[in-house]
Amino acid sequence: MREKSGYTQEQLAEITGLSVSHISKVEAGLRRVGMKTYISILQALNVEGNDYINLAVKDSNENNIKQYLAIFEGCSEAETKFLLNSLESLKANLKQLNPHAA
Repeated sequence: MREKSGYTQEQLAEITGLSVSHISKVEAGLRRVGMKTYISILQALNVEGNDYINLAVKDSNENNIKQYLAIFEGCSEAETKFLLNSLESLKANLKQLNPHAA
């Protein structure tokens, strides 16, 4: 997404206040980011919540469902509730990026 938006890692680091090293590791899948940082990156790249969701699920809804089921498999009731609450929170945060979306 960064390259598609026309930013270098250095430019994105400057906008978000993250280090170039951190951004590089996130892009390589070596590091994860928290929700606040994630939203900051999406906003810096001018990606609206619905646009990101569309990118994430565009190719294969069936595969996504299989992945969700695999994540929930073997979870206790408490773990399942935690994961569902986390997903609801993520959805609410994405909606904040684009409050005018349906």
